Amino acid sequence: MSIQGTGFCEKVRAYPLGDAQVQHPAPVGNGQGLLHHGRVRRKKQVREVRMRMVSWNVGTMTGKGRELADVLERRRVNIACLQETRWKGSKAREIGMGFKFFYCGSDGKRNGVGVVLDNELKKCVTDVNRVNDRIIVVKLIIENVMSNIVSVYAPQTGCDDATKEKFWNDFDGVMIAIPNNEKVYIGGDFNGHVGRLNESYERVHGGRGFGNRNREGENLLQGATAFDLAVVNTFFEKQDQHLITNKFDKSGNHNTQIDYFLIRRDHIKEIKNCKVIPGEPLVSQHRLLLMEIKIKIQKSMPKPKTLPKIKWYMLEKEECVKEFRKRVVDKMIDMDDLNNKSGNECWNKIALCMRSEAKNVFGETKGKSMIAKDTWWWSKDIQNILKEKKDAFKDWKNVSDYDGNSKEIKKNVYVEKKMKAKKAVAIARGKVNSKLYESLDYPQGQKDLFRLAKAREKNARDIVHVKCIKDDAGKVLTNDEEIKGRWKEYFKKLMNEENDWNRELENVCA
Repeated sequence: MSIQGTGFCEKVRAYPLGDAQVQHPAPVGNGQGLLHHGRVRRKKQVREVRMRMVSWNVGTMTGKGRELADVLERRRVNIACLQETRWKGSKAREIGMGFKFFYCGSDGKRNGVGVVLDNELKKCVTDVNRVNDRIIVVKLIIENVMSNIVSVYAPQTGCDDATKEKFWNDFDGVMIAIPNNEKVYIGGDFNGHVGRLNESYERVHGGRGFGNRNREGENLLQGATAFDLAVVNTFFEKQDQHLITNKFDKSGNHNTQIDYFLIRRDHIKEIKNCKVIPGEPLVSQHRLLLMEIKIKIQKSMPKPKTLPKIKWYMLEKEECVKEFRKRVVDKMIDMDDLNNKSGNECWNKIALCMRSEAKNVFGETKGKSMIAKDTWWWSKDIQNILKEKKDAFKDWKNVSDYDGNSKEIKKNVYVEKKMKAKKAVAIARGKVNSKLYESLDYPQGQKDLFRLAKAREKNARDIVHVKCIKDDAGKVLTNDEEIKGRWKEYFKKLMNEENDWNRELENVCA
């Protein structure tokens, strides 16, 4: 049997299960296929966004900003919650590699918290709430989803009860102010042990913690239960080395788990992994806690690509200037007579010639962002010195605790490499700044200084791009069409609404 124009196979084998079904079309060469009489598989209208979030007690941020940015870039981190930053003030600043640091601290000697966002997420900030030097909240719009990033640093065990009570009251106030329809990601050093067992807290404790529970851990679990927050660390089966967040004893008796991630219990399925990453030499005592998130969101329009630009700054090099001048002059000599053409035509032709030659001589950028001027001292030599420090740190940690003599020797080597790296960074930064200081004697140098100050002031703002607006009912609108409609409604009401007026002008000056 042969069917013309239908695309069915000529030889069809009948069997009991297939006789009652409509036969499927044969494979089609053009890839478009034929109409199917059964269920049509629709294209998914959602996509998955993966993020990596870390929590880290850094001890202090002084002199560590650029090295921290390098760690976050290497680990592909999008969000970082930092504790014990020890920076005074309530500001924001760039730390390199496109990362922006929002911090809050009342004393430069203790406490301090902050949140670091990558180059994309820092444009999505809608609000920053610096509660005190122990709690900071950054509100983001991640693909039309309102998310709250909270970094906390709880009082230590030795603090008085009044300080601990104030911290938990402030924490309760922050959680009450966050609407239930918004996502919450809390990362911090809670200075408490929730323990390995989940007795009495089965909903918020996964039963895969470390050590024994203490009073501070009990307070944490009570707060998590009150707001239905899951302690993420306890929901993943890991080895002890991927659970311990604070290691400072050779015998292992004082290894503890005091850093945790908390999210809403209903969103626990979004978390794909949570573990401690040992071996980062930025901090010798506290370890990096990493959480991987996968969020399903509606598809949106792709972002436009950044266009490449001509490297005009190459004009500072004398050899490039000579080559550029020679090529432009040769091109202009070869040009046709421009006497019979208008001024605009002559200018367009000359400008096109100059741009073409500049592209050939100077080259073009790759369409990526430039390195921040604050971190131009981050050279290959500095990176090699810091790599030596990192290798020395790993060698020190890899030595068995029972071999005390070798471990002490490796520790001394690490301390020596650490001091060498700190000195090299200070010298490199001094050389870069000296060039700026020397240029202040000239007008161009003063212009560059004002331009740099203006750029720093702009980068220090919490909110750079406005991504949302509220409607009449106070609901936050994140969709572009809804925002445009809201602005249209506002201006229509503003321009057309008539107020009561008795049409009498009083106290009018002639």
